[in-house]
Amino acid sequence: MASRVDIANLALTLVESNEKIASLTDNNVPARALNAVYDLVRKAELRKRYWSFAISRAALPALATPPTWGFAYAYNLPADFLRLMQVGEFLVAPAFSDYVTGENSPYAIETKDGANIIATDFGAPLQIRYVRDVVDEGTFDPTFVMSFAGALAMVVCGQITGSNTKKTAAAEYYKTAIREAVSCNAIEKPPASIADDSWMIARL
Repeated sequence: MASRVDIANLALTLVESNEKIASLTDNNVPARALNAVYDLVRKAELRKRYWSFAISRAALPALATPPTWGFAYAYNLPADFLRLMQVGEFLVAPAFSDYVTGENSPYAIETKDGANIIATDFGAPLQIRYVRDVVDEGTFDPTFVMSFAGALAMVVCGQITGSNTKKTAAAEYYKTAIREAVSCNAIEKPPASIADDSWMIARL
């Protein structure tokens, strides 16, 4: 199992830094650079894809006050919510044509009183699957660890090494690591039907 320090030191290895850290709170340039971006990069990497270890389910109760217009119900999204994967029987299709709003969309993700909500006509309890913010590095898939470290390396390379060549090498490593991670992540899943997007439906 990887730890936060393990991932940080792997990122330093990828940028060919001779310095390693014992903690992200160490008082040196590598630790400060990594500590400043670690959580942000983790969330971004989790949000980019449907990582198996980060997928969770929830049944949401409706809020007492519905949206003022457009939809019948509103629900608070979980505190660890990063990305929506499924709403009831509706799979969130990846096609560009489905990034729509208003009457063409079965839901809308919005912010109300500082909280993330989902507005929809689906009644309570609203069943969703979503990508959550995983903060326990011990539960990370090993291939995610490798790609996450690559993403960190790309972000901090300039500050730590000042080398564009090393930054380019880190970017190439990341591309390979993320491709392998996504492949392994997909192989572990049983075959599943993908919802037709609006472009496909229009062609029927």
